Amino acid sequence: MEIGPGDLADFARGGIAPEDLTALRTADLADRIDAAPLPARVMAALLAHRIEFEIDVCELFDAQLREIAPPLIDARLPRAHATAHIAGSINLPAGEVTEASAAALPRAPFIAVYGSDALRLDAVRTAHALAELGYAVKLVNGGFAAWIAQGFPVAQVESERTIAAL
Repeated sequence: MEIGPGDLADFARGGIAPEDLTALRTADLADRIDAAPLPARVMAALLAHRIEFEIDVCELFDAQLREIAPPLIDARLPRAHATAHIAGSINLPAGEVTEASAAALPRAPFIAVYGSDALRLDAVRTAHALAELGYAVKLVNGGFAAWIAQGFPVAQVESERTIAAL
């Protein structure tokens, strides 16, 4: 796959020359550990972009402790959310994102969206749907798996069986 100038409009606006990337072919780099790194200004732009659209679980947990956390969307399936989720998260899989469901979200500078882990696209799909509706979003890097790996607390939805047992 070749990266072309048409795909690089954002980089060009940021002072990155398209010719810095057009020669890069991912197939050429896939099997080479000794591949030349990207030019420093290109790499800086890519990393800055990543910081703009991601939040890591440690930042999120710290924000929760300081009571300044953004609204948090759990993009996983409802049964996964019911099993365990990050406290305060709202379950909203991509297929359920509508203008009405988005309008019901709390106002904030951005909405954080997490999914199962870094490999699945559940959070990306939900974040994309929200962005298409005009909302600023950040992906939670590593998703729920990263949250669990850090040992941060989880919440559970009380099931009907649990309520019946009381």
